[in-house]
Amino acid sequence: RAARRGSCLAMALLWLAVLLTSASGLPQSQEDHYSPIKNLRIEPVERRLTWDLHGNVSEIMCFINSKFITKAVNHNRYCQFHVLPSCEVKNFSISLTKGPPFLMGIQYPLHDAEGNPEAAARGLDCRVHDVDVLTCSWDVGREAPRDIQYHLYWQELRTRREYECPNYEMDPRGKLVRCHFNDVSRLPKHLQILVRGTSQSAWIPCSDRTVELSEIVLEILNPPNITATCNKSYLMMEWEACSHFNNRFEYELQLQKGSDPAYTEKLQEKFFELHNPKNYVVRLRAKGFYRKSWSEWSAPQSFECDLGEDSPRPDWLLAALVLLATLLVLGLVIALCGRYSVLQKIFPPIPHMKDPITDNLQNSKLVAWEGSRASREDCPVAEVQVLGET
Repeated sequence: RAARRGSCLAMALLWLAVLLTSASGLPQSQEDHYSPIKNLRIEPVERRLTWDLHGNVSEIMCFINSKFITKAVNHNRYCQFHVLPSCEVKNFSISLTKGPPFLMGIQYPLHDAEGNPEAAARGLDCRVHDVDVLTCSWDVGREAPRDIQYHLYWQELRTRREYECPNYEMDPRGKLVRCHFNDVSRLPKHLQILVRGTSQSAWIPCSDRTVELSEIVLEILNPPNITATCNKSYLMMEWEACSHFNNRFEYELQLQKGSDPAYTEKLQEKFFELHNPKNYVVRLRAKGFYRKSWSEWSAPQSFECDLGEDSPRPDWLLAALVLLATLLVLGLVIALCGRYSVLQKIFPPIPHMKDPITDNLQNSKLVAWEGSRASREDCPVAEVQVLGET
């Protein structure tokens, strides 16, 4: 027990030393010369917490604001982060998994003494809704100047380029406090949201939040639409939930039969079947499987299924039957017209052009001339002499 108390006391003293060092901004030259880790620093471009390593040490763990984030890589040379804060000052620290208690930390980014943190936007929060919309909102800082105005940007992590949000909303005082992006599918999966304040009387610190869209906590789904097929024997209901970031959902289906009390079924399937349904009123809501926020309830839908033994045919089937019947009737008419030569009566043939030579010869009696043998008849021949023209 005494050993445990001594270890805890040593850890507490080390944390106190880290806080005092961060608060007083002691230079790295005043570090313990016997420390295996020296020159703790942030490399913003590579998004790393790195250090100079002297000697062999056990596994190194990295923390942000006392929360474990990741372990060191590349032979305990640095810790790699997806994103670094741009506005809010955070405590970065490292410790060893084995050996004597060891703790070292720094703050990042460096705090600018000219700005008033209480004037910065506060309560920055983002949510996805209506499938494609990302909306971020914030509150005006407690000590913000009267002429304060805020603008929201998203920052690309690799290039650190910033793009302003195009769709703002104001509060009653004319301050921008909300903005939304219409097509969330075009945004990168990891991004940093920044709210920068401007004023003529003071410099305003920014506010930021790191957003991982695929794991964003607050996504409000649209209520699924229910389609159904029913008859006297059964009622089959189907639906579909839409999301860019979730492919697994939970559903709550509320049902009420006639005047009976309503009851709720919890489902993971996208369908539900009832036997001998008669008359039902149903509504549905959904949420991502690992999420906490439910969608709104869908509008109540009423199904009257006591209409006969056979379920109503879908519209596409009725249209197909009508088209098939039309084709059959048309084929029958064409067959009858061909059989009784009705087509020739309705559409007489077009007469051909008359040939004066050929058509005259067709009605004349032609006699074949055989020049190889003498004719059986002797035809008298008379000579005619032309004397002149009259």
